[in-house]
Amino acid sequence: MMAQVFEAVSEAAKRTLPVELRGQEPAGGHTRFDVVGERGPVKVLYYAPRGERVLKTPVVLAYSLINRYYILDFLPGRSLIEYLTSQGHPCYVIDWGTPGIAERHKTYADYAVGYVGFAVKTAMAREGVDQVHLYGYCMGGTMALAYAALKPEHVKSFVAMAVPVDFHDGGLLSTWTTEKFFNVDALVDAWGNVPTWLMESGFRFLAPLGNMTKWRDLWENRDKDGFVETWRAMERWSSDNVPFPGEVYRQYIRDCYQRNAFCKNEMVLDGQTVDLRNVTCPTLMVLAKNDHIVPRPSAMALKDLVGAADVTVHELPTGHIGISTSSKAAKSFWPPVSQWLAERD
Repeated sequence: MMAQVFEAVSEAAKRTLPVELRGQEPAGGHTRFDVVGERGPVKVLYYAPRGERVLKTPVVLAYSLINRYYILDFLPGRSLIEYLTSQGHPCYVIDWGTPGIAERHKTYADYAVGYVGFAVKTAMAREGVDQVHLYGYCMGGTMALAYAALKPEHVKSFVAMAVPVDFHDGGLLSTWTTEKFFNVDALVDAWGNVPTWLMESGFRFLAPLGNMTKWRDLWENRDKDGFVETWRAMERWSSDNVPFPGEVYRQYIRDCYQRNAFCKNEMVLDGQTVDLRNVTCPTLMVLAKNDHIVPRPSAMALKDLVGAADVTVHELPTGHIGISTSSKAAKSFWPPVSQWLAERD
């Protein structure tokens, strides 16, 4: 049975992949970019706007440290980057790279303030502006919010896409990481950077049946146009994990999940308190109704915590990953986001 599955997958893949990719694994992402800044393992990737309209304010995008950034540039027609640039937005994406020994002792402030700030300053200098649209997704959004709270003068608007804010939300991640059950100090002291297998296994247990039903779905949809290509791309991305920098992980778990200090405006980075009331710029919250990683209460908490008078909530009928990879995204999910940014350019 499994031999039949793999044979069918192989033949379907040959039909669905572009000619230039047959016989080899396509690299992550597909939209052309230039590396315009490097600091340690971190790179700032520039995606030029396309089309007749070119907007002035750059969009700086920060994704999570857990997986790779190219979920934002998933596949042709299913790429947030592709869509935003087609609408005239200059985009700068943070590629966190692969943490090594040197990143073991980097702090949360090094990432949330230092590296995010490096990307923001790179974008501002290249575009000749003094503010950016800051766009955070998942944990990258939590870090970007910290930056916006500490450096509000550089942020014209903020887009929070599936961003955890209230970490005492009753979800599984919140339960698993309580101090009673999870000794984050012992883990970081033993491993340094948190291994990829540990992070990946935790997220797989959030939806354990999915690890089995995905094979059934592949078999049942093997002849459906484009299904195998999308399935392979998702498998490639979800398996392309990187270690989590040790000290960043320690503070993230302790101050966010265990003490909920981020939500309480009590998190301290480099001697400065992260107070979300300092985020006074226009704020767009993009939520996924079926999000099993960032429960709705966790993301919705931001609405009442920021100091912005202009707060918009855009709720989508999809899941945490589907928010950036759904076949419906380019037609119904992202146009309101692009329009919202353009109106505040």
